[in-house]
Amino acid sequence: MQHIELDIPFAPRISPDLETARARNLEWLTSTGLLTSAENQARYLGWNLADLAARFYPDAVGDDLVLGVQGQSFFFFFDDLFDGHLGTDPVSTYAICHEMAALAHRSPDSRLVQPTFPLAHVWLDHWTRAQEGMSDAWKARTARHWAEYFLSYAAEAVNRKSGTVLDVDGYLRLRRHAIGAQPVLDTTERCGHFEAPAALHESTCMRQLRDLTCEVVILANDLSSLEKDEANGEPNNIILLLLREHHYKLGEAIDAVQEMTRQRISRFQLLSLEVGRLCRALELPLRERESAARFVEANRVCMRGNYDWGRATGRYDRTGVQYVRESPRIEDRVSVV
Repeated sequence: MQHIELDIPFAPRISPDLETARARNLEWLTSTGLLTSAENQARYLGWNLADLAARFYPDAVGDDLVLGVQGQSFFFFFDDLFDGHLGTDPVSTYAICHEMAALAHRSPDSRLVQPTFPLAHVWLDHWTRAQEGMSDAWKARTARHWAEYFLSYAAEAVNRKSGTVLDVDGYLRLRRHAIGAQPVLDTTERCGHFEAPAALHESTCMRQLRDLTCEVVILANDLSSLEKDEANGEPNNIILLLLREHHYKLGEAIDAVQEMTRQRISRFQLLSLEVGRLCRALELPLRERESAARFVEANRVCMRGNYDWGRATGRYDRTGVQYVRESPRIEDRVSVV
């Protein structure tokens, strides 16, 4: 479904350091043992995750972009853990996700919580690097978003095991955490070496703005991943939900997703103006107003970058689906060290 058009009226942007970051990311994945064969390396490169990170973080270069690419790699390897039997085992899924959430909330020098499986070690190294130079407010907010991301997989496993099929509103509420866009937006600040004011981040306006970004990413991804979700027996995809809930034909469901996207973009545009008004009301200095504007732009970049990547990646084609089903390294990523 990668050819479906969505109206996301923001200019595409991409980091000029893409190719260097791609090469360094492949070296890193090989050194960590996440990629162990030429075949899986080729499949991974077909996903174009370095391209996705370069679109999410277009101002980042060097180590900053490499950090962003590492984060994107983790998202997809972690997500693949739950496409097999593990995704229907709530007890095992909760144990993994509870550990990951605890790691997110521990201090960088703490030894009280230690990772017990290889992929957790990989993420903790990334998370430790991501916190360098960031404020306590950023660390707390980003840890919260990571924990919500991890624990959403436990909720999804319960739904699969129980046969629960969500309605559209319930699905979007859950997927706002599971899609991973919140940590991506936080990482924009880390890779760009700026922070929007903490008070602004906690405002209703900014929270709504971020939620809209997440939902636009969800809608675009569900269009792209429909074949993958059907192959894995995953009923909770926005297209499949609309087919069941409203008895749409496929074309009608696609039209509905396009309209849902337009509505969310329109609301986002209005809220972005509200951010400027809030900055004036809070009497923020110029530097903080500029950081707020950069963060609003990061949301635009996230929506557009995800959409452009989704139309070109091999992640959701037949080869990408086959990798999810057959990857020999899935169990190794959750085995106890």
